[in-house]
Amino acid sequence: MRQLKMTIMKKIIHILKKDKVLKGLIITCLISLLGFILFNVIYKTYCEGHLAKDEITFIIGSIKDIFQIIFFSIVACVTILSYIQARKTLFTPIKTETFKMQIKSFEDILAFFQSKTETDFTHQFDFDFMVAANFRLMFTDYINTFFKSEIKINEEAIKELHTKFAGAAVTQSFMEKNFYSPEYFEKTPKKEKEEITNPALILESWKNYEYGQVYFSKTFVEETEKLNKLIASPLLTTELKNKLKSFEENVRDNHILIGKVLTELAQELPTKFPTAKSIENLEMTGIWNKFNSRKEDLEPNAKEILDYIRQYLRIENLID
Repeated sequence: MRQLKMTIMKKIIHILKKDKVLKGLIITCLISLLGFILFNVIYKTYCEGHLAKDEITFIIGSIKDIFQIIFFSIVACVTILSYIQARKTLFTPIKTETFKMQIKSFEDILAFFQSKTETDFTHQFDFDFMVAANFRLMFTDYINTFFKSEIKINEEAIKELHTKFAGAAVTQSFMEKNFYSPEYFEKTPKKEKEEITNPALILESWKNYEYGQVYFSKTFVEETEKLNKLIASPLLTTELKNKLKSFEENVRDNHILIGKVLTELAQELPTKFPTAKSIENLEMTGIWNKFNSRKEDLEPNAKEILDYIRQYLRIENLID
């Protein structure tokens, strides 16, 4: 019997510890009961026989009002605390699930950027291929302009090269020079390209050459699509999205830079390769050096993204 009583008491204590609302109500009742007992004791020992009936009525009314104010204040506090606790209980599972989904997005970002150097990003976005391939097309234009009768271009190899491209970014100035936008009622005019034979005029014409149609590879498209998919996640913070967008803009700028570098190099070709024989001395190293010296470094951006995720997740605190 005693053991049963102890078990019941333990259960009651456990319920009181767990249910704060019930605990608050019991405390309120106990305070009210204690106040009632205290009032009766004071009334019996002091008020009865010493004060007039009106005075006793006033005191009783005042005490009753005070206790009502205290009681309703306590009930209001308990209600507010209960609401706050209920709201926490309601939204905690939602926050937990959102955080889990956010962690998955962070995992994808980490897989994309983690432990990668500048060289890794160059290979990942296929810049090594795109620089070499676009230079080959620009150099083909140079040969066709100056040494068409002396050097035969392998047209099949050029066609094969084009199959590896997914598209091209075209500058406004190049589009205005080389493309025509007819009205809906017009046919696209076919312009016959006038062949220039005068060496001085050929050289003068080459001075206006612009490599404004910069091709990009299928690998470049695939990797930029992955990057844009990461940016599109609605679970990322605005700051992290901005850092990812900054990285993506640098990737795009580096691709456009290929065209700018090749346009500048094109003006050096008549001096460096004045004859068909001199073309045998062509080396890609100088082209790479020029591009690398001017391109936006991607590794610092990647480090910023990784550092932000570490700070957001408070990795250092978890380790400590």
